[in-house]
Amino acid sequence: MSTHILGIRHHGPGSAKHLLQVLNELKPDILLVEGPPEGESMIQWIGHSDMKPPVALLAYVPDQPSQAVFYPFAEFSPEWNAMKYGLKHKIPVRFIDMPLTHQLAKQEKPETELTTDVHDEEKNIEAYKNPISYLADIAGFDDAEVWWDHHFELAQQPSEVFTAIAQAMNALRQHASSPDNQTEQIREAFMRKAIRLAQREMYATIVVVCGAWHVPALEQMPTQKEDDAIVKNLPKVKIETTWIPWTNDRLSFESGYGAGVHSPGWYSHQWNQHDEDGIKWLTHTARVFRQNNIDISSAHIIEAVRLANSLASIRNLTRPGLRELNEATQTVMCMGDDILLQIIYRELIVGKAMGEIPEGTPQVPLFADFEKQAKSLRLKLSAEQKLITLDLREENDLKKSILLHRLNILNIPWGEFMSSKGKGTFKEEWIICWSPELHIALIEKAPWGNSVAMASTQFILSTAKDCKQLSDISLLLQKAIPAELHEGIQALLIAMDSLAASSNDTLELMDAVIPLAQISRYGNVRKTDLTTIENILHTLFYRMLAGLPLSATGIDEEQAVALAEKMNEVHKMVLLLEDQEMKQSWLECILNLCQIEQAAPMLQGYGHKILFDTQFVTQDFTINEFNKALSVNQSPAYAVNWLEGFLKDAASLLILDDAIWHIVYDWVASLNETIFIELTPLLRRTFSGYNVVERQKIAEKVKHGKSVEKIVAANTSLNHDRAKKIIPIIEKLLHIS
Repeated sequence: MSTHILGIRHHGPGSAKHLLQVLNELKPDILLVEGPPEGESMIQWIGHSDMKPPVALLAYVPDQPSQAVFYPFAEFSPEWNAMKYGLKHKIPVRFIDMPLTHQLAKQEKPETELTTDVHDEEKNIEAYKNPISYLADIAGFDDAEVWWDHHFELAQQPSEVFTAIAQAMNALRQHASSPDNQTEQIREAFMRKAIRLAQREMYATIVVVCGAWHVPALEQMPTQKEDDAIVKNLPKVKIETTWIPWTNDRLSFESGYGAGVHSPGWYSHQWNQHDEDGIKWLTHTARVFRQNNIDISSAHIIEAVRLANSLASIRNLTRPGLRELNEATQTVMCMGDDILLQIIYRELIVGKAMGEIPEGTPQVPLFADFEKQAKSLRLKLSAEQKLITLDLREENDLKKSILLHRLNILNIPWGEFMSSKGKGTFKEEWIICWSPELHIALIEKAPWGNSVAMASTQFILSTAKDCKQLSDISLLLQKAIPAELHEGIQALLIAMDSLAASSNDTLELMDAVIPLAQISRYGNVRKTDLTTIENILHTLFYRMLAGLPLSATGIDEEQAVALAEKMNEVHKMVLLLEDQEMKQSWLECILNLCQIEQAAPMLQGYGHKILFDTQFVTQDFTINEFNKALSVNQSPAYAVNWLEGFLKDAASLLILDDAIWHIVYDWVASLNETIFIELTPLLRRTFSGYNVVERQKIAEKVKHGKSVEKIVAANTSLNHDRAKKIIPIIEKLLHIS
């Protein structure tokens, strides 16, 4: 009987190659791998043809899914290759680390915090000084990772390399220790217990694969009694495990649940390619630059290879590493600029690989339902952002939209809703991007139901019970309607009707009316029952009209701006509905508001704009109100606020309506210098809302639409010097060169 303890670096391609070399020499009859025992049942899936790393073993507490640990594996991870070796040769593979039933119970993390990847022992000691850095210092390296890479990951070593690693770790452990020594002792006690069990079972050749730091503790074993005392009376929680796809950029995370691999794309290249001098890597680099429209010639590649190998020789390295290749790339291909190197870091050094897991892998019912829907709708779980346009008149696109909206209700933002394009709400644009965190988010929502539809409905119903304000119900309703959660919509409408009866907040009522109007107009797309919605819409609408005029009084400028925005939304909604009775009532309400002297001047101006646009009043009436608002009897502050309200989104009026143009022109010309300077920021704010073409047309009209002589003739109180100055001032106001 023999026991061989092989110390590796997690996610090291060289460690994996050395490990496979030794396994082929030793031909063990059992493999003990550092990992959570709860995940042993999932090892069988590694041999499936559809299992493609990077993937992660996810372990979580069912009653508290955010309490979770990820164990990421890449194609070059030593543990991954050990498990594949065991499956291929049909020998037992066991995980021997501290069981997570104790680990997660012991940590007692807050509900929303994800636990770190516990099998990266180098990070456990980072708070002190990475012990490997002592060896790097002796060798003249300023980076411990670079030293390890060149000695154990890039260079092919004989099987004795593991003996050298064990001796080095033994020396280091005499001078450095883990900050959490108690946890480390417990973990290593469990590993030793697993080794003893395999020995008692009389396996002839036992191979242990663990982080290099643990090797001395597993070779110099204390008594079983001592280990039993260390692991005695540990707390427990229930644990479940599954496989999930992982991504290269998550492998590069150093904290949280990442693996801490700075360059997974580079490691993958080292695993798959024999590239002693870096020619293949720099050829890939050139290809990436060309794909990003950066001209790179063959001469660039040749010179970069020469420089990288020269740097390696100067530094007494056997071959160029990533640092040398990056320096050569920056010098030769990027002309010394490190900005372009960011492209290589993103596309090549890290890479965009995302793993896949086989169909049928054990999942919670909610995730299984989601995965089934995504597959049937041909929505691929990808880490790359993708813009999709949906036509809701197409059944398949409508189902995609419903799924994405339901996930957003569950706070699972796989898709970010961008806009609705085209006529009505028949078109939607989404940016979809999947990340491993969303997998956990879905598992967290598992208690709400076994399907996405059931979970999102129950989530809506539960949330609605806690809503005390109409605006909260309105927000939920806006989410529930496109998600077609009919049961949830009915519950929200009942709650909305109840809250509306006691609400006097006009803004809240406006917020509630808008989504109801949208679904009332386009209900045929979403197939929602419109009868109840239209009844509540009318009730809320007329309740809003009763309170709007009074809400326009006694408010400051900021409140006036907010109310004007809501009035604009409601006005668009009224025009959208094409309900003549509602439109008449709305315009009568606006006219009433405009006739209240105490109403905010901005709202009066905006109200008159609405009345003028809809031809509810005559042009003469509007011009008369304009003259009154801008007359000398009104304060300049009142006038400019009234003007801002009227001219909001009204560039076409200034350009096409000469009567209104002349009124505004004459009023600006009549301002003395002090008042004009005082009002310029407000005027600039008004005109800045127009697009460049509109501002250019207004500037042209300033130049040619009314001459200085006409201004003087119309207002003899102006002197020629002031009149001549008005044109360049207005040009500057409009940002026109």
